[in-house]
Amino acid sequence: MAREMGRRGGRARAERLSAERRCQIASLGGRARQRSLLATRRLVDNLLYAAAALELRGATRNVLRMKTFTGRLPGL
Repeated sequence: MAREMGRRGGRARAERLSAERRCQIASLGGRARQRSLLATRRLVDNLLYAAAALELRGATRNVLRMKTFTGRLPGL
């Protein structure tokens, strides 16, 4: 029943709005969807880049003595 009432309200609102305003609302919805998809794609690309960087970094070396260690200190 709530769904049916929602349909009636949506139709009444659509009849009140001008064709130009309905077009603007649809355009805003399309832009929001496009921006959301783009943000998701960028997030996935960034995570893939981070995973590749971690893979290239390799394993960290354990520090035995400061006199013999020539690499970066772990965690710095």
